[in-house]
Amino acid sequence: MEIGFKRLGLIAGNGNLPVILASEANSKGVTIISIAFTQESAESLRPFSEMVYQYSIGEAGKILKSLKKEGIQDVLMVGKIEKGLLFKNLKFDLTAIKILSRLKNRNDDTIMIGVIHELEREGMRVVDQRLFLKSLFPSKGVLTKNTPDEREKRDIEFGFRVAKEIAALDVGQTVVVKDQAILSVEAIEGTDEAIRRGCSLCRSGAVIVKVAKPNQDPRFDIPTIGITTIETIREGKGSALALEAEKTIVINKDKVVKIAEDYGISITAV
Repeated sequence: MEIGFKRLGLIAGNGNLPVILASEANSKGVTIISIAFTQESAESLRPFSEMVYQYSIGEAGKILKSLKKEGIQDVLMVGKIEKGLLFKNLKFDLTAIKILSRLKNRNDDTIMIGVIHELEREGMRVVDQRLFLKSLFPSKGVLTKNTPDEREKRDIEFGFRVAKEIAALDVGQTVVVKDQAILSVEAIEGTDEAIRRGCSLCRSGAVIVKVAKPNQDPRFDIPTIGITTIETIREGKGSALALEAEKTIVINKDKVVKIAEDYGISITAV
């Protein structure tokens, strides 16, 4: 993919992905203006950014004003944002309230598309995350030395079909399954909590399946796994993880694979 710009506004959620992306963008000659929602995120992005602004997620007006002041025309959104904040005691400014008031519902896609439309109203373009993260998408195959057994293969196949249906409804992108019974479905609580909930319902051997939405918008919410995912599966005595090949991001792939192998967890891209 051709980049076609030299300055990028990075709206950064939690996790390591914003720093990975910012570093990759710098290596391609792109200057980063970062919008961070936590002090930790702001500090981690500072070495890769010309300027870092830190705001609350509800301060949409300030975010837009800062991006416009910096002359930003291209914006990229990446990193984990807790959707449950919508139902907590979070203060929203007038711009954020206007964005929320226009939404037909508060599903993930609806919220993110609403944010994108607001950025577009201000003359900005939200770009594809794959511009800088393409190398993090594994191709089809078993990533670990240990491979799923026959029961786990059946659970992966069953879980994949169910997960795609759930993802199509914009409910979540992860299911936990054992013996072709769905133990949990990811919703607004996020992947790790869905894994904990599902694994708690069986002694061991749960299979976790994570997929992309059938019409996944590459500008936001691309399914992602990392070391924390593997640690959560280990805590729940899960035995296998399957993710959708070429549509799921694996952060720190070499470490993820090594840790999974140490714990006896197989990882398969399907």
